[in-house]
Order: sequence, then C-alpha cells, then structure tokens
Amino acid sequence: MKNVKILLIFSLFAINGLFAQTVFEQDAYFSNLNSIQFFNKDIASFIQIPNQWNDQQFHLRWNTRLYHGEHWSAKMSLRNRIFTGYSWEENLFGFRDALEVDVLDLTAINEEKFGMQHQIDRLYAQWEKGNWNVRLGRQRINWGIQNYWNSHDLFNQINFFDFDYLERPGSDALRIQYYGKGNTSTEFAINENIQAGIYKFNAWDFDFQTLLAKYYNDYVLGFGWAGQINDAGFKGEFAYFINNKNQVKELVGSIGMDYSLQNGMYFSSGCLYRSQADDFNPFALINQDISAKNPMPFTYNFLHQINYPIHPLVLVGMSLIHNEELDFIFINPMLTYSISESMDLMISSQNMWMKSDDTYEDLTQTFFTRLQWTF
Repeated sequence: MKNVKILLIFSLFAINGLFAQTVFEQDAYFSNLNSIQFFNKDIASFIQIPNQWNDQQFHLRWNTRLYHGEHWSAKMSLRNRIFTGYSWEENLFGFRDALEVDVLDLTAINEEKFGMQHQIDRLYAQWEKGNWNVRLGRQRINWGIQNYWNSHDLFNQINFFDFDYLERPGSDALRIQYYGKGNTSTEFAINENIQAGIYKFNAWDFDFQTLLAKYYNDYVLGFGWAGQINDAGFKGEFAYFINNKNQVKELVGSIGMDYSLQNGMYFSSGCLYRSQADDFNPFALINQDISAKNPMPFTYNFLHQINYPIHPLVLVGMSLIHNEELDFIFINPMLTYSISESMDLMISSQNMWMKSDDTYEDLTQTFFTRLQWTF
C-alpha cells in the first residue's frame, strides 16, 4: 500500500511536470462565401446544365498548436464546411466527389439540398533543435520561389483560381531541414509518391535553389532564383521532368517581376512555359488536375496583377491571365474592405472569354462575396 501511494504521488508530480512544459494555442475564423455563376448559353445547352446558378459555403476553420518543452510541437487544423446550391445538389463537374480525398476527409451530412464536410488538412508533429528541423505528418511543403505557377512545388501545387483556400492544401510527408552557414539550407521530403531534396544558398545578393527529385514516374531537376534588379523584384524557377517509363521530357518554368510604388501600388507580371502543353482547351480550366507539371493548360501563360490601397481599409486589385495567342482571357477584379480588426469583406469576380472565329465569346462569369470573421 505504501508503494502504491509513492507511485501515485510520483505520477502526480510527473503529470504536473508534463503539463507545466506544455503550451496549447488556438485560433479560428468563420467565413461565408456566396457566388452566382453565368455560363455560356450555347455550351450550357450542349452539356445540359443551366446557364445560371448560385452556390453558398459556410466555413469554420480551427487551428491548434501544442508546444512541449524546447524542441517538440504539434499542429492540427480542421476545415468544417457547409455547402448549399446547385454545384452541391447536382455534383456539378464532380464537386462532391472532389471533397472525398482520403480518411481525413469526412462528409458528415450528405443531403440533397446541403452537405457538411470536415477535413483535417494539417496534422503533424515537429522536432526542432539547433540547425535541425524534422516534421512528420500532413503539412504544407512550400518550395516554390515564384509568386505563382511553381514548378518546384511538387508536394503542394497552388490553384490560382481557388482563392478561398487561404492556407493552401497539405501533403502527408516526412520533411527534414538543416540550416547551414551563410544563408544555406538543405531540405529533404519524402512520401509514397515523391522523394525530393532541395538546396538553397545566397550569392550576388540573390537567393538560389536547386532541386533533385523523383516525382511519381518522373525524375526532376530544378533551378530557381529570387532577387532584385534595381528596385524591382525578379524571380524564376524551372523544372525538367524526365519520365522513366516513356522517356518523355518536359520543361516547366516561370519568371516574373514585381514592383511597389511609395503610395502602395503594386505591380506584378510573369510568364509560365510548358513544353508539353495540350492543345488549346479552355474547358480544361473548369476541372483541371493541378500539378507541378500542369499548373496551367497552355504552352505560354501570362499573368499580370495590380493592387492599390485606395484607403487604409480598402484594397482594390485586378488580375489578368491570357495565353500567347490571346485565345483565352481571364480577368479577376477584387475589392477587400477591413470592417474591423477581426472582420473583412471581399467582393470579386472571375471572368473567362475564349476566341472563336476571330471574336471573343464569354465562357463563364462568376461573382463572389465573402465575409470573414477571425477570432
């Protein structure tokens, strides 16, 4: 009995010491995204869908972080979304199917008129000491150095048109980082389909990186840089893919420049090149399988952006995307208004046109409003 008491007392002290070293943090936000979409009438009739519909999404994101001692930490982030509208009801372009990715995605309610989905897109443990950082689990591995269209983002490619996913997708992987001398670092990341390493260094006031990877059925060599020419930012990254089955070789790369004025106006312009792009097909953008090899469907893809704070609380902007022949044009105007320190309103639209017989026809126009409250 005495030994049991001693064990209980020791356990209480051990548990108290454990929690004394553990810090828990959390934050969350709630957003409501509404959209109304207008589709080309002739195309809508041909594929037998309406030429106008509405969609709504309610999103509660919960981020948690756990710190234990000096070297250990963990993170979990959960997306909770409710969907209503035509895309959900009719599984438009595979809308419902795309939600079920793996065991960490759960559709809790699957009714005809609305659905609720839970997705854990961050779930990892991390050990960090000195120059070493090791992370295991679902995480974002951001290797892209360009502002958009990153051929080095093998694990987590960005979809420019999915603006509402602020945190970007995660990937299940083991990542090991080592920070060396003189602004150098070496990083390795592996999972079932990708085994990759990247080395970063600084020279001539530019940041450079080299990439070596096995990406599904491709071997990949990559090189990228970021720096300034006078006061303008100059970035680029290229990756060369060699398929080990059919020996098809593909070069995917992008370069871009950006510049900011003293009044806050920001300009950005860049180009993406794909040596093995498919024939022109604007419909590929509607249900495109985004990847490092296929960030956009055209051979040459151009993106231009301008943002300007017309008021300390109001930002307006415009994005323009087109291909080299101007067969496809995408225009994305945007306005954000900071209602308070914790609440923001966004109004935006995405508009696509395609060229047919020397005239431009509207493909789709979508108008969005989003109200977001952070707490």
